[in-house]
Amino acid sequence: MLIDLGMKVNWLARTGWMQLGIPPSMAETVSQHTFLALLIAVDLMKELKKRERKFNENKVLNMVLIHDLAEGIVGDIPLWTNKRVRKKDLEEEALLGSGVPLDLVNIWREYEEGITMEAKISKLADLMATWRMAIHYKEIGFPVDDIMRSTEKESLELAKELGLGVKDEDNMMW
Repeated sequence: MLIDLGMKVNWLARTGWMQLGIPPSMAETVSQHTFLALLIAVDLMKELKKRERKFNENKVLNMVLIHDLAEGIVGDIPLWTNKRVRKKDLEEEALLGSGVPLDLVNIWREYEEGITMEAKISKLADLMATWRMAIHYKEIGFPVDDIMRSTEKESLELAKELGLGVKDEDNMMW
């Protein structure tokens, strides 16, 4: 059931933060990340609607909600490992094997492909949530510059692709 996976990601600290020295007690969990990404997605959709962009809001929200759900089974695989194993295949097997409804697995697949408007909005929300946490961790003294720079760069590129401008290098405009 979805609630069982939800309970697992509730307590699962994101590995990348701990690898940078953030103690597990302070590390953002997967569910905290998902919550922030959902809030950002709501803001993004509001702005995109003002710009008369067409997309399925329900699909975006479902996509963001489940984009990291498989981590409740396979764990939050660090970037180094992710580059060497087929994380997508592991996660798909985990979702299918845990009884996640096929319609949600298909939405997850769409997110992973990253082609549709909904997938791009969801990915931007995911990146921005990570970027925002990196800013927080940097402000309290943790060495997260690499994650901060990479998520900022990817966020700005994807925002531009979606037609969302920037005021300057530090602030998204909306």
